[in-house]
Amino acid sequence: TGACAQPASGDASGEPEPAVGRTIALTVDDLPIGRSHALAHDQRVTRDLLAQIAEADVPAIGFVNEGKLDVAGERAAREALLQAWVDAGHDLGNHTYGHPSLFDTPLAEFKDEVRRGAVVTNRLLASRGDSVRYFRHPYLNAGPDLETKRAFEAWLADEGYTIAPVTHDNAEYIYAAAYDRAADAGDAALQARIAEAYLVYMDSTAAYFEALGRELFGRELAHVLLVHANALNADHLGRLVEVFRRRGYRFVALDDALADPAYASDDTYAGRAGMSWLQRWAITRGVPLTSEPLPDAWVEALATPNR
Repeated sequence: TGACAQPASGDASGEPEPAVGRTIALTVDDLPIGRSHALAHDQRVTRDLLAQIAEADVPAIGFVNEGKLDVAGERAAREALLQAWVDAGHDLGNHTYGHPSLFDTPLAEFKDEVRRGAVVTNRLLASRGDSVRYFRHPYLNAGPDLETKRAFEAWLADEGYTIAPVTHDNAEYIYAAAYDRAADAGDAALQARIAEAYLVYMDSTAAYFEALGRELFGRELAHVLLVHANALNADHLGRLVEVFRRRGYRFVALDDALADPAYASDDTYAGRAGMSWLQRWAITRGVPLTSEPLPDAWVEALATPNR
C-alpha cells in the first residue's frame, strides 16, 4: 500500500457525491489468509469471508501466495481453503509464492517466485477449464527502477499474465492486525470499535481516490479495490460493500473494470513506495500529491504495539 498521495484539490470529506454508473472490482490479496493462525481459525475466516461475499452478491478475485500452503501436516487442508474459492465460482490470481518485494528481489529470482506461485492455483482452476490470468505485485511494488519494471512487465505479458492494478489502495491491513490482537485478547468491544473505525476510514479513502480520478480523467472511472483475506473482512466485508454502495458503486468483475481505457494510461513510476495506480499516473503526469487519508493513530498503535 502507498503512503503518498492526496490531490492538492478535491473533496475528501467522505460524504457520498451524486454519481452515475460508478463501478468497482473487489480484489482480495494474500490467500488463503493474510496472517496465518491455527488451521481452524483460517478455515473459519475462509468460510465466513466467502459467505460475506456471497451474501453481498458481488464478484471477487483472490490473489494467492502458495507458500502459505506449506504447513507441515496441513497442506491438503490448506489447499482446500483455495478450493473453496474455486467452488464458490471466484477467480484466482498469482501474488507470487512467498510475497517478496520486487524492489529488493533480483529479477530472475522474482520471476521464479511468479512461476512457483501458480502451480496449485492452475491445477485447481483447470478443474473448471480456467487458468491463472492475473498477477498482483506484492506490496504493490512494481520495481526499483524503470528498466526493471518494464523488463518484468514484458516478461509477464509473454507468460500470459495481465497485471491487476489497484486504484482504491488503503491501510486496511493495519485495522486487520489490530482486530486480530483484540480478538486474541478476547476483547469483543474493542473489535467492534476497530470495525467501526475501519468502515469510516475506508469511506474517507474512497472520497480521496474518487477525487484524484476525476482530477486525472475528468470523469468517474472503473475502480479496483484492494482488501485482504483476514478476520476483519470475514466479519465485516458485507458492511464494507454497503459503504461503497452508498457512494453509488456497483460491483463488477475485474475483467469489466479493466476495460476502462484509463488503465492504458502511461505509468513511469518506479521506486520503493507501493501505491495506487491513480497515484502512479499522477506522478507520471506531474500532478502534485499530498498525503492520502491516514489510518487512525489509536488503531495503528494497537496493530504495532512494539514500535
